[in-house]
Amino acid sequence: MKFDYDVIVIGSGSGGLTVSIGLAGAGKKVALIEKGFFGGDCTNFGCVPSKAFIDIAKKGHHKDIKGVLEEVRKRRQVIRDEETKEKLEKYGMKVISGFASFKDKNTVLIDGEKEITAKNIVISTGSHANIVPIEGLDKKDIFTNENVFELEENIKELVIIGGGYIGCELAESFANSNVNVTILQRNKNLIPREEGKSSELLEKIFESKGIKICKNTTALRAEGKELVILDKDGKKERKIPFDKVLIALGRGANVNGLDMKNANIKFDQKGITIDKFNRTSSKNIYAIGDCVKGNPQFTHLANNEGRGVIRNILVPFLKKSVKKSVLPAVLYTNTEIARVGKTGTELLKYYSKDDIVTKTLYFSGNDRSKLTDDEVGFVKINFKRVSGKILGATIAGTKAGEMLPILVSAMENNISAYKISKTIFAYPTKAELIKKVCDSFVIHTLGNIKNEAKYYIKDNILQVVTATIWFIIIFSFFYYKKMNNLDVEQIAINIYNFISGNMAIGPFIYILFYAIRPVVLFPATLMTFMSGALFGPWLGIAFTLVGENMSAAFAYFLGTVFGKKIIGPDSHGGLVDDLKSKANESPFMTILMTRLLFFPFDLVNYISGFLRINFKGFFLATLIGIIPGASVFVIAGSAFHNQKIESFSQAISDIDITMLYFAAILFIITIVLAKVLKKRQVKV
Repeated sequence: MKFDYDVIVIGSGSGGLTVSIGLAGAGKKVALIEKGFFGGDCTNFGCVPSKAFIDIAKKGHHKDIKGVLEEVRKRRQVIRDEETKEKLEKYGMKVISGFASFKDKNTVLIDGEKEITAKNIVISTGSHANIVPIEGLDKKDIFTNENVFELEENIKELVIIGGGYIGCELAESFANSNVNVTILQRNKNLIPREEGKSSELLEKIFESKGIKICKNTTALRAEGKELVILDKDGKKERKIPFDKVLIALGRGANVNGLDMKNANIKFDQKGITIDKFNRTSSKNIYAIGDCVKGNPQFTHLANNEGRGVIRNILVPFLKKSVKKSVLPAVLYTNTEIARVGKTGTELLKYYSKDDIVTKTLYFSGNDRSKLTDDEVGFVKINFKRVSGKILGATIAGTKAGEMLPILVSAMENNISAYKISKTIFAYPTKAELIKKVCDSFVIHTLGNIKNEAKYYIKDNILQVVTATIWFIIIFSFFYYKKMNNLDVEQIAINIYNFISGNMAIGPFIYILFYAIRPVVLFPATLMTFMSGALFGPWLGIAFTLVGENMSAAFAYFLGTVFGKKIIGPDSHGGLVDDLKSKANESPFMTILMTRLLFFPFDLVNYISGFLRINFKGFFLATLIGIIPGASVFVIAGSAFHNQKIESFSQAISDIDITMLYFAAILFIITIVLAKVLKKRQVKV
């Protein structure tokens, strides 16, 4: 089929522009569709105007908010002028103004009329401000970040509903512009997703600037120009005066009106469902940025996903997952809050308190900060005990976001506290505080070396047991080899002949070793293959099913006990989240599909135990689901089956090629069956 374009991109925000410009530069024929202002949320009512607002308000060159916002709009226009239709088309793409909707998976309608087609389509529609209706509040008095920069009058009283990034940045900028600001926060912390220490610091700074913070409260109704608020226990009402109300309650994905059902794209009001390559349920269609379900809503994430999609479209036969585990975030208040990785509270989902060492140092102890009279803030890093791996970090202070990339790079490249501690930092710099926090961890660890060594052994008990078992196996092997003057091939043949020729004890040895295999980390696929070679197809399948189910149950148990040790917060995170969400709805079908689709056997077992997935559903699904996969590898192994072999060359020369063909056919049937079942499950 001939298409009008190679790629259609819907939305001209950060992600959409990244994809459009990148693919056009690589020679692809690209159409970019935008229904509003070019540049998307970031340019028009996000990063660009908000950061201009912060800078202008902080400098205090204007006496009122009207003058401040006039200059904000002028600065925003400079960026808008760089993202016009004419300038974007110079990159080699076709730019179309209009509303896009799907006719089918390759066809997009412009304003419901004109059709254009493409092999690939990228959805980058961004998000919109969430608005909660408040009784008695006039619409003309309501602002969100999408229209607040258009304010052309002076106001004295502003109530902001919601803390978080948007609420805090705008609150401080309005306060710096001589507006009385009150923040209503329904949580106990001003910025709930950040470290409690960050909230405490920002609250003190805001209060010193006259910003009123009402925590654990909700807005009930408006009575004239007063907002009635209620505390969390529902016992006390208060009234707060306002000229305008700014709602900052987060943002929702832009998914409505696109007619994505026509393209068989799976989505709900939380966003579009994607796989690790950022593909939707229609594999030729990608989604990036704020419109993706579960995505943190950051411009730099949309940009990163756009880069990943460019690579996967240009080189489809070498697709790579779009990495997003090490994600920095910066709250751009005058005292910035910059974070990467998980907070201490989030880490406790994966680690015990004993696993984490937290070190904090303050800018008041930093020479550069003293010299510049800028001593407010801290550097806090959560380390994995003993190893020094950085699990998460927060920097609070002036231009903290400029220091954060050091820690982002360290986490991305697995650079530990020990390596940072040995790195030479220029003096005097604020960044030197990062090195000193790492120094503090190293000194703490080396100063408690005995306790840390005990902890290390306890923390790695599975590895210690595994290493011990393998030491015994290897030592016994070489001892037997030496005592009997045999070579490796002869020993292997003796073991094979003993197990395959001794039906009284051979199957028992095989099943027992299969059952404890999760501890010794012996590959399940190889064990299953060996069963066919040892016992033939039918007995091999029977013995494998017994051993494999025992092995799965044992690994499930290990997951319940050692899950936090086996599954880190970033490794396999996508599979953990996917299994967690689906297993709650249908544990049996979820595990069954992982078995039929040949997901990593042990990993699924560990995660299932870690998530406490219903064991009955897990076991039954495993019992049924492993039959096709086990049969494939046992039958393949049975091609080498002999009651007794004299040499490896004999085993290879006696290979039964028919069994290999049979195994290959069964493998294809299994995959097709699994795909059909998966599609039927999605439709249901």
